[in-house]
Amino acid sequence: MDFIPHDNKTITEMLDVIDVKSLQDLFQDIPKDLIIDKLNLPSGLSEPDLLYRLQKISQKNKVYSSSFLGAGCYYHYIPSLVDFVTSRSEFYTSYTPYQAEASQGYLQAIYEYQTVISRLTQMDVANASMYDGSTALAEAAIMSTIITRKNTVVLLKGIHPEYEEVVRTYCWGQNISVKIVSEENLRSNLNNDVAAVLFQSPNFFGDIEDVSNFTNKVREKAPNCLVIQVMTDPTCLGVLNPPGSTDIDIFVAEGQPFGLSLSFGGPGLGIFTAKQKYLRKIPGRLIGKTTEINGKKSGFILTLQAREQHIRREKASSNICTNQALCSLAALTYLLALGRNGLKEVATQNFQKAHYVKKEITKIQGYEILNKKPTYNEFLVKCPNIDTLIKICRQLDLQPPLKISKYYPEMKDVALVCITEMNSKKSIDSFLEAAHLASNIKTEEK
Repeated sequence: MDFIPHDNKTITEMLDVIDVKSLQDLFQDIPKDLIIDKLNLPSGLSEPDLLYRLQKISQKNKVYSSSFLGAGCYYHYIPSLVDFVTSRSEFYTSYTPYQAEASQGYLQAIYEYQTVISRLTQMDVANASMYDGSTALAEAAIMSTIITRKNTVVLLKGIHPEYEEVVRTYCWGQNISVKIVSEENLRSNLNNDVAAVLFQSPNFFGDIEDVSNFTNKVREKAPNCLVIQVMTDPTCLGVLNPPGSTDIDIFVAEGQPFGLSLSFGGPGLGIFTAKQKYLRKIPGRLIGKTTEINGKKSGFILTLQAREQHIRREKASSNICTNQALCSLAALTYLLALGRNGLKEVATQNFQKAHYVKKEITKIQGYEILNKKPTYNEFLVKCPNIDTLIKICRQLDLQPPLKISKYYPEMKDVALVCITEMNSKKSIDSFLEAAHLASNIKTEEK
């Protein structure tokens, strides 16, 4: 270490100030059986030896040449500009911008992020971001109960199972009732006690819902019920209608596809938007633009913060204490780098490549596409033997699709396949070859 903060002299001085004779006396309230005399750690290494050790450890990681796995986290191209901007020390070392006069750069970045997200989704207002897509959905569910003063939320089947679990956990803590219903049974489960209907489109299985028609059906049966939509891959907004054009009350999404690498599963970015009339109920914080009291110079400040740190707890809509500032900056940079046409191109490639694979894989014996609705870049495939397909994909250096029985045990030999712009023609041909080989092995077994 370059700097050891507490040497013996400093420790002695601090103990003298608080009138304690020794460190043992300072920690006397800690039970003896919890005190560790010595940590069982290896001895220190020189820098070259340490780097060699880390390289050996890193070789345990498997990096595939191409991926066909989605289900909530996606491989998309990240422009070099994103890493360049987010690696600047002014951004990655910054914390909560409470002191506005010293944080104008970051406050403006978050303000511009809110603006871009609002324009992309055509929703009236966007907040400064949430932790990830699942917590954004859970916060939206709770927000709906505060707005409507009702205590039940209905989740349409097809929401990501992990998102559903997070919603259940949040609602359990606040005694909010959660119902999971199918599209066929939705109307019969709508009544005056329902605060909101939550649904995902494109959903976990890849289906694109008719959002306008769905919203109208909910409004007909329960006019005071909020409609909340979630997405796990919002790059589809390059070609699909934005939620703001479909009368959605609250729209949330996972922002990881907007310039964030998968790393080891995080961090994510929770996108949260709503109609103007719900502005003061939005969780987290919003950045606003203002002018000097005695002048015309503009500046950026933290404006609305409906959380328990700043207002009376019983009036707080959330206890979220921060936002994903660096991740939202990455999303902002990504969207600005691509622009309207770039995002459309990304979405078009996702759509076209996925549908090419859908068409080609059905030509192979034993494979069937299960989706009955339009899809974006994910779809369900019934396989002759999914374990064999997964094994062959790995042998061909391809990250295999999701074995969906992990979440739905009854859906045996079903794969959730994801195709993005990062899948080249060569990798797609390799995947189709894996499907052929898996089919032949199944045929030989018969």
